[in-house]
Amino acid sequence: MKKPFSILITSLLLIFSTNTFAQSNIEGILDKAISLAGQKSEGPQIASLLGTGVSLLEREANTGNADIKNKLLGQLGALNGLIPLANSGKLDLGSLSKIVNTVKMLVAANRLKTMLSDGKSNLSQNETNIARNLNLLKAGSSVLGSSVQNHFGKLLASTTKSVGKLDKSGLFGKLAASATNKKLEKIISLVTSAL
Repeated sequence: MKKPFSILITSLLLIFSTNTFAQSNIEGILDKAISLAGQKSEGPQIASLLGTGVSLLEREANTGNADIKNKLLGQLGALNGLIPLANSGKLDLGSLSKIVNTVKMLVAANRLKTMLSDGKSNLSQNETNIARNLNLLKAGSSVLGSSVQNHFGKLLASTTKSVGKLDKSGLFGKLAASATNKKLEKIISLVTSAL
């Protein structure tokens, strides 16, 4: 009796961890595709990774508001168009990198927007996730035009500093949450209008 039960528990844990990985790691899968790009022999594996990325991106797009959803779906189409090129060994690393960086920024903006919809009072509980998505914005920021880069960099640094104060209690915590909320709104607006 114990053995089937332990197999069931192991299976459930595996399913849960696989789903968690899938939901949170679009960027990891696409980074893996980039690391393999340029090796023609890896074309089928790259195509498979891109296919997984497309599926996960579609799921992500359906969690966003209309503005970001449309932009994510646009990148989904672009990513999908690279799959035949990967299979044939003709994938251009520059094109892939540009799309992946755009996806990173839009996915991060989408997740931050979702966190904001939970209200200011919940921001402190999401401090780690906010920081992770700000890092994702930074990782993809090379796709922003030079005219936006400087402003984006300053806003990102300022927002990151605010997030670091979310663990304060009482009045200081409330002030940090209010400041972080405003800065996140600005950075999301900047990213979505620039891409």
